Amino acid sequence: MDAFTNSVGSHIIYLDGYEVRRSPFHVAIGYWYKNDNPDSSDEFMPPKLLQDAFYRALQDFPILAGHIKTDNYSRVYVDVNKDNLNMPVYTDTTCDLNYSDMEKIGFNVTKVPIDLYGTYGVPVPSKLSDGKIKSANIRILRFKNNSGVLVYASIGHSITDGYGYVHFMNRWAEVARSMLQQRSDKGDNNVPLPVREYVHDRSVPNGLRSNKTTALSASTVKYLLNSSNSISRWIAWLSPEKRGWLIKKWIEKKDHTCCFFHIPSKRIEDLRNSVQKYAPTNVKYSINDILVTYLGIVVAQAKQEAKADKGSKSYAVAINKLFGRSAKTLTEFDISININMRSRVDHSDANNYMGNMIIRKEIGFPYDLIQKGSTGEVLATLAQKIRKLAAEPHSDFYAQKGFLLDIRPDNIVYKTFFDQGSEEGLVTSNLTRFAHYGVDFGSGAPAIVRHAPPTFDTHAYIMPTNPKLGGYEIELKLAPDEMEAVIQNTNWMKLVDSYEHYL
Repeated sequence: MDAFTNSVGSHIIYLDGYEVRRSPFHVAIGYWYKNDNPDSSDEFMPPKLLQDAFYRALQDFPILAGHIKTDNYSRVYVDVNKDNLNMPVYTDTTCDLNYSDMEKIGFNVTKVPIDLYGTYGVPVPSKLSDGKIKSANIRILRFKNNSGVLVYASIGHSITDGYGYVHFMNRWAEVARSMLQQRSDKGDNNVPLPVREYVHDRSVPNGLRSNKTTALSASTVKYLLNSSNSISRWIAWLSPEKRGWLIKKWIEKKDHTCCFFHIPSKRIEDLRNSVQKYAPTNVKYSINDILVTYLGIVVAQAKQEAKADKGSKSYAVAINKLFGRSAKTLTEFDISININMRSRVDHSDANNYMGNMIIRKEIGFPYDLIQKGSTGEVLATLAQKIRKLAAEPHSDFYAQKGFLLDIRPDNIVYKTFFDQGSEEGLVTSNLTRFAHYGVDFGSGAPAIVRHAPPTFDTHAYIMPTNPKLGGYEIELKLAPDEMEAVIQNTNWMKLVDSYEHYL
């Protein structure tokens, strides 16, 4: 740790508009490692090795030791003060459970015997964090009889996105492997690490901003410039700690459940091949296109069925009333996908940039098509919308919307809350393209990787499974009656191999 603290220089980093809107949330993932040789005298993933490697990796990510603050103009920034570092919480404990016991509960990070309070969903101060929001929370849990280890890492979404998160985890693992190799070869800790460049300077996205609005719809410009009111400005003015408490309490008022759906590779490949027959010439669907499309249809149908049973939802009504917005009868169900802008912008440091450069884009699925069900023709028509959206460059949109977000930071508060007042959409986050199963600390790749539950309802994570097993996992959070409707959807369940409740 001393080597890290001695290496840090004081600096302040103002977050851009995209990052500010993510600042109330964390990226939290559990990596589960099974010891295939528990009778060995060698310690599995040695505690000191992991901790030393963590603080060495932190030298490449000093922003994780900064304080998240809000200034008098509601601008959010990271204060890295070498004399007052906001050091990550790092714990390493052993429990009385075997690794096999974790298999029985589906590797559910919410049920492990360690304190994860305030580290996933909306981060808030906890008894382990000295009354502060930590940008990084690490929990190592060791299972009885040397049977396995859980590495749980929660990192502030204001600091990085899924791309940067995985780069940090792989750097930590790379350092551990180097230390392990060095000790076995020479018996010392003088570790010659590969040189990696990690860019945290926000001049990367700032240099791409444009004050034009040609790539934005008139409704988007109006929304970003005029959606503010006294409540949103007050929430934006609050400290990150108080804002976190407020959002957390608000979310907890809503009843929800979360399920994991496992989809084998062969089933989704067969479905893609059958849908491809209806595709236009020169259009080739990806697995993600088909997964998002099918899931979007299923969730939209489930929401319609649940809405018919119980009428209008008080939560949505309360949100709309709070921000003075009238509920509208919509003809489309919005599907949101993530777009990584790093390969789509003209900046030499974009691929090394560790801040937030993944944006969210929406496309509408017409209800008249959704009502026809998941036929090959319907799936092909809607998947083409997803394919077109994913293929567009979006660079002008990114630059122009970023400019508007930067100049009106309180708009993100309105967006955060109002998104939860809409019953007409599904947010999807595809994490299959990131090297989660490359996070090898020297004792082998993780047996399974699982994200903590989504913060909000109507959100789905698409996760990879272990490459040895193949397939995909959909982590979906919905209201209980909506989830029941999904489970009762026979066509969807034919695609699913197994499922389990997570919350």
